Amino acid sequence: MQTIDTPQQAVSSNVAQSNEKRILARVVLQAWGGRKGDDAIFVEEKIVDVTDAVLLLDHDLVVELEDSTDQTDDIGHGHLDHSGPLEVYVTSSICEFFGVDSVEEITATAFEQARCAVNPKRPEYVRTIVEMEVTAKVLPGGDRNTALDDLSIEVASPSENVIVTRAQRMKPSADRALVLPAADPSLPRFMQLMTLSNAISIDDGALLTDWTRSAWIGEPTNEVLRFAWTDGELDYSVTLTEDGVQTGRFDDKGRFFTTDTEGTVLFVRFFKVESIGPSNLQSLH
Repeated sequence: MQTIDTPQQAVSSNVAQSNEKRILARVVLQAWGGRKGDDAIFVEEKIVDVTDAVLLLDHDLVVELEDSTDQTDDIGHGHLDHSGPLEVYVTSSICEFFGVDSVEEITATAFEQARCAVNPKRPEYVRTIVEMEVTAKVLPGGDRNTALDDLSIEVASPSENVIVTRAQRMKPSADRALVLPAADPSLPRFMQLMTLSNAISIDDGALLTDWTRSAWIGEPTNEVLRFAWTDGELDYSVTLTEDGVQTGRFDDKGRFFTTDTEGTVLFVRFFKVESIGPSNLQSLH
């Protein structure tokens, strides 16, 4: 049995030999075209660093990756702001990263060591409120009073490392220059609310402002949230798994009903609590 101390020391093993090595995907961007509009027409090629995304996948998925399939194409869509079809070729770079001939040869131990050495990061989501000036030409027969109602908005970032996932109209705000944390839109609505809330209650009990959260990895038994509190005499705790979140339901009062790891049915309410003081006294009136 081969023993691997660190990725840097591993030469003949299938662990990346250096933290400087990266997994690069060749992404072929395409657009729908042709006589019937169903032909994928070449647009351009890009080389994208997908090291973090690959190392955040489950090992079982990585060893089954094939180029130009839904699994690898999803990696490309996750890194590029491209709405059309694309093809991603990445398995050869993964093999080079781990020093193997095929992805099937990557062992679970080697994969975990590489993950620990690189310490891959998940994307961050931020929200900003901006002011926009829009000029519209109103043709004869048009209504100038409603010309700017219900505008559609498309926003793109000039940075290849930033992908705009959502844009919507909203009323002007004094906070338009403020950059705020936002929820990952790919997560269930419950997890998005957990990101945006700073307090919750369980079964209408005391407000809780602190909890333990783990990464969402797509494993039903993965424990993603743990709440713990005391009433001064007894200690209580509630743990929720991905399956519990996925099978939970909101009622018309905004309460989220789910089942914890003990099989107990409970409901969660979400709150946004703001501290008050002399500095914001006027805004409360």
